[in-house]
Amino acid sequence: MMQQTEYRPVAVRLRAPRFALAYHTMSDWVHMARKAVAGVSRVWGGAGAVLLPVAETSAQAQAADALLPLLRLYDPDHVAGLLPTLADAAHMDPSVISHMVARCALPGEAPDAAWQRLSSHALSAPGWEGLASQVDAWCSPFKGVGQKQQRFSAHNVHHMGHAGTSRRSLATVPAQPGEPVVMLDLSGVDSAVALMVESRIGGVHPDARTHLDTLELPVDEEDLPAIIHLAVTGKPRADWDLADRYRRAVGGVPTSGLTAGEFSDSTPFAHSARWTVQAELSRPTPIVWIVGETAEDHALAMLCDRLYQHAVWIPPRLLSDGGPFTRAVKAALSTFQGVGHGDGLPILLASTSQSQSDLQALAEDFNRPFAAMPLCVDDGPPMPLSARKVKAVTLAQLATHDGMTLFADPDAYQISQQVPTSHEGGSVSLLMPLQLPEARAAAHLGADLHWYIDVSLPFHVLPARTAISDPSLTQKTGGIPDTVTRAARHAVSFISANMGFSTPANPHARPLLHFPSADQVFEELAGARGATVERSSAGVRAAIAVEMWGSPEALADDLSGPTRSVLDAFLPPAKKRDGAYDPGYAIRGNGYVALEDIQQTLGDDTFDAGRDLVDRLLMARVLRRGLLLNCARCRYEAFYRIDLVGPAFDCEACGHTSPLTRGRWYAKDAEPHWYYALDQVVQDLLQQNGDVPLLAAQRLRQNSYSMLWSPELVVTDAEGSVELDLCLIVDGRVIIGEAKSNHTLKASNGTREAAARLVRAAQLLSADEIVLATGKRAWAKDTLCAVNAAVNERWASGPRPVVTELVNVGAGT
Repeated sequence: MMQQTEYRPVAVRLRAPRFALAYHTMSDWVHMARKAVAGVSRVWGGAGAVLLPVAETSAQAQAADALLPLLRLYDPDHVAGLLPTLADAAHMDPSVISHMVARCALPGEAPDAAWQRLSSHALSAPGWEGLASQVDAWCSPFKGVGQKQQRFSAHNVHHMGHAGTSRRSLATVPAQPGEPVVMLDLSGVDSAVALMVESRIGGVHPDARTHLDTLELPVDEEDLPAIIHLAVTGKPRADWDLADRYRRAVGGVPTSGLTAGEFSDSTPFAHSARWTVQAELSRPTPIVWIVGETAEDHALAMLCDRLYQHAVWIPPRLLSDGGPFTRAVKAALSTFQGVGHGDGLPILLASTSQSQSDLQALAEDFNRPFAAMPLCVDDGPPMPLSARKVKAVTLAQLATHDGMTLFADPDAYQISQQVPTSHEGGSVSLLMPLQLPEARAAAHLGADLHWYIDVSLPFHVLPARTAISDPSLTQKTGGIPDTVTRAARHAVSFISANMGFSTPANPHARPLLHFPSADQVFEELAGARGATVERSSAGVRAAIAVEMWGSPEALADDLSGPTRSVLDAFLPPAKKRDGAYDPGYAIRGNGYVALEDIQQTLGDDTFDAGRDLVDRLLMARVLRRGLLLNCARCRYEAFYRIDLVGPAFDCEACGHTSPLTRGRWYAKDAEPHWYYALDQVVQDLLQQNGDVPLLAAQRLRQNSYSMLWSPELVVTDAEGSVELDLCLIVDGRVIIGEAKSNHTLKASNGTREAAARLVRAAQLLSADEIVLATGKRAWAKDTLCAVNAAVNERWASGPRPVVTELVNVGAGT
């Protein structure tokens, strides 16, 4: 296919990193979760980070499956692992202190001094092989500088401690002169409530305080309602006397105090979000309440908060003890239901640990007070209050809501540039580097800082997969590539640092990005699992036809619109090998049609529509113009293209040269009559039902933003080959499937074998959806059940694909 060049718009965004911090729960997960929150609070952009609790302390340990669908939506740039310390071990088992002091104290060193020195030492933790494998199957983080890496491995997991600083990836934010980080002294507060608060405002680990200017506000028993309100809503209560707490924290020094706004702007999370602006990418998004006592419930709440802007973790005991906690929590939660919000999205209630029936009962309990309070307007009848409803949902239902909150550069949240591009075979390459500013944070965190750049090409959305390697996202250049890229959700992302030949004048990456075609993406997906893909014979026909029409959409439009009847006119009935048929003339099974027959087929009283259509199809080389002639010597009748006929023509059968005179054409015509022939590839495509996959793809494209199409492919691995009729990427989702004119899946050993092979191909290509499309009104009995059963039995890793069916696929749909 010929390479074409044009200017196209691209959308660019500079931002802080998005990352997930994994931590071992040990025997007190709340303690470890608080340490993890303190860990992310140190990092630039950490206010947008999420946590992944891992229960076991083995290299193969993994996070809970319930968290993975939302982690996939969150789309982390990096995954880090928290390094537990001896102090954490001592929290779980106090005897660790005496044991370690006796073993490691220096000569003459006091026990307390020895423990103070030892307590911050990191424990020897197992690797993260299990978690890395899980992340690789569900997400698409950066994989490091290895150019051909197609898997996220344990060595790609960053190690995060509480001491020390970082200036590059996951950079720590240092103290800012005259701007202390304001914390709350939560030592006397219930540990779960303290975690609720710190999940809102962040925390500071004792080992990190040497690098920060911190100020800890005292918390009294009377502050409980205000603390709960802050934990639930994320905002300090208007009547909370923070000024008094501030004066006490600074030792009674005369001061103007601290306002609620100043407090919110000085918390650890606010410190980590410096030089960014919080930006929401999707609207509207739901409010989410997560109920449960487990580490997974807390992590789910944090994920929802980063995706949907507001989610609350609620330990159930805080709702059921009937004490001050219950009253304070319910009062804070009721602010979300507030009167006048009845038309908004319902509040979603979910859990990883509570049963659906318990959630339903709890939702009814939340809704009951508003249902019992009618509203009277003037002298009218009582009406129910318009309050936001609480709705119990499953985790699968929760994951259907899209969303994302980013901490983006204030000056470069959304840049639009027109850049020269070349495109060939569905792929698009930028012909010049993007013109990018330096992130504002770099002026404060140093020139070594890594920030992140998202580049979106309209109508070209790639699937977020680790299998899509660096070389497929950047154009080949000599020497060391200057950046690391990844296929993120909705964009190609790269790191700002120039990792190639860097100079003081050229410290930042300026890659020439490449947006691969569907063919290239499927090659990458298969290659990552040791498989190969190639076009099937049917795929070659479809690709040629699409090239003739210019796009799959243009071809599908003609296959499903008025033009289809004209194309079908070139296909004689099966029993009509030779002679006239309605509306054409057959020679050895090939049909030839005249303009007046095309006009009649279109049902147009004039020749304008037929003439315009014929001209368009001639220009696309779908049709050829010529004459139906017979040989003067052997009487062989054939179609001769216009460029093969002059004063005479050569017989295709015997080679005899016959003059173009009367007797060589239809006897009743005074002059030779123009006929049109259909291109052989198009004819084969129609006769072998190659239109069904194209029309099914068009159906799947409806209401989508981006569709990348690949012709029918054969996927081959060590177990054999599987031919796929559908290979699409729709809005970043990988869709594969079968598209048949009949309603059966065939294999030598029946439907179950065909279903198993289809699912194997889906696994090799990490498909999000398996589509069964048919031209019939329904698939044969048990076909869908067989495919669903194969998914349940054979799917090895990653999100399981949904199985859907399309019926009545054809020219009339």
